[in-house]
Amino acid sequence: MILLLFILIPVAWGFSFSECNVTRSCWHHPSSCSATNPSDCLSGVEWRVDPDGLWIQIETQTRDLDPTRPFWAAVGFSFNQRMGDDTVFECIVSPSTAMRVQLSFNDETFNHVLPQATSVLLNNTAVGYNNGMLLCSATIMFDNYNQIDWNMAAPFRVHNLESQPFHLLFARGSADSYTFEKDIHSVNDGAQFPWMSDEKVEFCRTNCTGPTYVYLNEMRQTYYVSRYWRYRIAVLHGVALMTAWWILGSSAILIARYFKPLFPRQKLCGTAVWFQLHRDLNIIALVLQILAVIFIYYQAGWVWYECSYLCTSDDFSKKMHAITGFFATCLALSQPIFAFFRPSPHSKYRIFFNWLHWFVGMAAWSFASAAIILAIPMGKTGLNRVYGHIPNYVMGGYVIFFLCCNIVLEMISTCRFDYDKVGVQPHRFLIGPSGVSLSDPSKSSSPESDAPPPRRSSLRLFIFFLHLIVAFAVVITITTMLVAILLSHSP
Repeated sequence: MILLLFILIPVAWGFSFSECNVTRSCWHHPSSCSATNPSDCLSGVEWRVDPDGLWIQIETQTRDLDPTRPFWAAVGFSFNQRMGDDTVFECIVSPSTAMRVQLSFNDETFNHVLPQATSVLLNNTAVGYNNGMLLCSATIMFDNYNQIDWNMAAPFRVHNLESQPFHLLFARGSADSYTFEKDIHSVNDGAQFPWMSDEKVEFCRTNCTGPTYVYLNEMRQTYYVSRYWRYRIAVLHGVALMTAWWILGSSAILIARYFKPLFPRQKLCGTAVWFQLHRDLNIIALVLQILAVIFIYYQAGWVWYECSYLCTSDDFSKKMHAITGFFATCLALSQPIFAFFRPSPHSKYRIFFNWLHWFVGMAAWSFASAAIILAIPMGKTGLNRVYGHIPNYVMGGYVIFFLCCNIVLEMISTCRFDYDKVGVQPHRFLIGPSGVSLSDPSKSSSPESDAPPPRRSSLRLFIFFLHLIVAFAVVITITTMLVAILLSHSP
């Protein structure tokens, strides 16, 4: 085991460029940072590959961080430009000169320190802090990879840096004063948001295909869309889908299931009232769903989310949110396609279509509701972080309330007194010259029936509008929470 030697070195304010592309490779942030414009420099990473391993140095200004707490700066070695499943070299320094240089593993939004790997891989560590400037360096000993205890650090956590080129990620922030546990970096656009290199870097000792030293000046802080708009798209995504499924979709389900007999002689736009409302509400809901899904994938760079190696409960919720939301959207898209090929009302196969149409619709609603609830712990919503379990109770309460509405309406619609007392037989719906309409084939050959609406129509309407009020209240409540969280960190 190699003992880590910490050397406290004095650091003067400023960045040096004299050795870049001469004895070492360099990457300074932002891209305007240069020898002719050093006042723009916020941070930098320098490195060179020596015979025994990779010497790496981090330098960053910390004047925009909390001066009463420890600071941290870190470089991630990533297969892509995403902060997931990356080996990290990091330094933590407190104003009281306490310090720590170590390796860790980034698992999406979680970071795990690797003490055993740190003890065998890091050598010649040096740390300095002066006048708001943090500087630290170490050598990552390539030949000591075989000394890592893979029972304590799984192979995927410690990348073999010689095996392939890597993107570099740089981040900085504050840490806990007592445990040195790192806070998450800034999540908004600006100087404190992480940087990522556009090109990959080789760390090879032999058989290198690229130049010995490089100067990286192509970098970015986000993909495609700024963080400002990514957060707003995420909020609009959630509001649109809650509206589509819990206001429009739920209402369409109730209308089709329990309100067919209510307006037997009335039409809307030339067809039965219930059918027109059911169809129009679902079309609007489907348009909202498609737009919400397109925009959320656009802000994510058209990348499908996969759970990380460790896959914590929050990561798993995010993965299942994507999966259940995908199934809900696919099932919703299939409904109008099935409806286009539905058999005629007189076909012996119509009953199979009716059950399939109902089952697919309810399955889509169930998947969508699960996806909405699974979004509660996600970082972009911040609902659990800010409001605790209140959003869970609100959303879960709505789902239970909707199911109760279905149960009550089912009991009302199946009570025999609706038919026995007035001599009215259950209604059927036929497609006649004037469109979809109610009919009672036992009394008339006409596609439209003179049968009166069933009793307790007022109760049905009361339950429907009560559900509509509750659905609006839930969507408005969650929307208010999302907007308040959004404006608190990204005004």
